[in-house]
Amino acid sequence: MRKLALVGLGASGLFALRELAGANVEVHVFDVGPEYSKRYACPIDQGKLEVCPPKACSYCAPGQSAGSWNDFKVILSASPTIGGRLYDLIGPAELQKRLDKVKAAILHHAPVEIPVVVPNADDLEWIKRKSALAGMTYHYQELLHCGSDNAPAINSSILKEITDKGPNIVFHWDTKVLTARRVDGGRFALTYDRYRNPQNEQQDTFDYCILAPGRGGAHWLTQQEFYKDLDIHPGQVDIGVRVETSCFFTEEVDRRFYEPKLYYRTKRTNDVVRNFCSNPKGFVTPENHRDYVLVNGHSKMYEKSENNNFAVLVSKTFTRPFKDPQLYSQTIAKVVNMLAGGGPLIQRLGDLKAGRRTKSLKNNLIKPTLEAECGDLALAYPYRILEGIIEYLEALDKICPGVADNCTLLYGPECKSYPDSITVSKNMETNIPNLFVIGDSSSWTRGVGQSTTSGILVGEGILEKVKGDKASPLSTPEIPAPKSIPVTVINP
Repeated sequence: MRKLALVGLGASGLFALRELAGANVEVHVFDVGPEYSKRYACPIDQGKLEVCPPKACSYCAPGQSAGSWNDFKVILSASPTIGGRLYDLIGPAELQKRLDKVKAAILHHAPVEIPVVVPNADDLEWIKRKSALAGMTYHYQELLHCGSDNAPAINSSILKEITDKGPNIVFHWDTKVLTARRVDGGRFALTYDRYRNPQNEQQDTFDYCILAPGRGGAHWLTQQEFYKDLDIHPGQVDIGVRVETSCFFTEEVDRRFYEPKLYYRTKRTNDVVRNFCSNPKGFVTPENHRDYVLVNGHSKMYEKSENNNFAVLVSKTFTRPFKDPQLYSQTIAKVVNMLAGGGPLIQRLGDLKAGRRTKSLKNNLIKPTLEAECGDLALAYPYRILEGIIEYLEALDKICPGVADNCTLLYGPECKSYPDSITVSKNMETNIPNLFVIGDSSSWTRGVGQSTTSGILVGEGILEKVKGDKASPLSTPEIPAPKSIPVTVINP
């Protein structure tokens, strides 16, 4: 029996594993997080804290910060613009087919009924008119929002389905892959050790290797021996802030769309600025990457705040001779952390516009859901980035009056770094035979929907490769029919 290594068990890795369960291939799964049943619960949910800690907690540590664990928002539309670039790789029909499969799986494993947000014709007409008047572009999407509180049950249920029909799978929890390199015969040698208590370094060889380290593993990917031989193109980074404002300012949009995708081009530099990961009545949270702390946001199905938070990101693609966009964004993040004493930094929008540091939020209209150090983002961010963010919020204010008010809060750093764009086949195989890259680390996806789709694609590709072995069960069982697939038309 051939052996396969799967590095990373986020959204893409989990759905790849789902395809491979029961196949005639020995699958070894490596993940830096603990097994699902031991994942660190949010201290707020446990009643131990009332707000997020000032720096970080292991709730968002590596291995637990995947999009399918925090907020768990899934874009279900085959879009050429949002969620990733698989539309260009496999076409709209094939992409939609896999997204429908993802939707059915999630709804089947959900502990409660979760509505699918589908904009109606009146809402679409409303947002197109509003965005055009604001100088913005709206991109259509259908959305499934599971919430952070439902994520553990959904992921655990999917994993149980996999283990029930997959005796061919070996799990290596709390394990970090140190190196992945090619050896004679076209195989791959992985060196690995415990993540939290590294004292027992080991090595094994595999016939196939699937890499799914996520955004957090983008830099790790560039350090591997084979990386120089991949067919790659300059990558992208998204640098911005997490915006927190009153849910009353955004309630009209939230009611109609939950999260509209609105793009904007700056007047002076023509940079693309977009919103991302909107959380109506949600919470801002730290995201600990050990060397630096980012900010993120999530919302829950039941517990609500009085605020809305969302990211505003400026997208940048670099050209030669510069070739390390990940280091660029990480450097900005570390400078922000340095100014804030090691954690996130917060500033009022009015203070940023006035060129002054925020010293206190005592009398601010918007009360923060994350305790962060007050300061001045302009000391860490390039002027061009902040100019784009301010422009975007002023345009968004025409759709959501009040968003660009002085009291609106900006948290930093919010950075999304991706590796260079890696050329892959329709089954996510690189130009190096039997080496696959999936999920956000491939730069082909930007969210749970297309990440899970890339996992399905690689699973199909591996099954095709082992098809010649008659002992292999070539087809994985179909998903049981979901309990129900409720579709909610917002503002009917």
